[in-house]
Amino acid sequence: MNNPYAPPESDLTPVQEHSDTYPPTWFDARGRIGRLRYLVYATVPSTLAVLLVLFLIGWFDLRERPIVMPVLLIGTGVAVAAVLALMTLRRLRDLGQPGWWALILLLAPINVLLVGFLLVRPGGAGPNRYGPPPADNTTLVAAGTWIVLVMAFTGLFRLFDIG
Repeated sequence: MNNPYAPPESDLTPVQEHSDTYPPTWFDARGRIGRLRYLVYATVPSTLAVLLVLFLIGWFDLRERPIVMPVLLIGTGVAVAAVLALMTLRRLRDLGQPGWWALILLLAPINVLLVGFLLVRPGGAGPNRYGPPPADNTTLVAAGTWIVLVMAFTGLFRLFDIG
């Protein structure tokens, strides 16, 4: 009814400043990522970069060129380290920890423990000071996880000559 003398009505549901979750993207420095995305987002680009460099070294026979080979290897190493640092920063945010903890990656014996910790400890379910939690893993992330695990076990079997 349109009563001009009735008090005004309003929607009393609270306004959310952020959505409940957000879909993370590969090389975005903002936001949080979960354990599986950390594994896939850090491993797949790094592995592809190393495979590309190995292909280029073999295809163009770069072992004979004393300047090109070190520049290519150092450039690839810096790119891989940057991707790992970026993904570690985002994973630390998911745990509610400050990003400067990613500097632990520079300490050789301890960095393995940090990566293991980031792969084992689940992130917070709700929003934290770094934003809302990431959306559920997609089929592509799950497939990437299986590919990374198969590559890791295959590499271990080849390394230790198992089977």
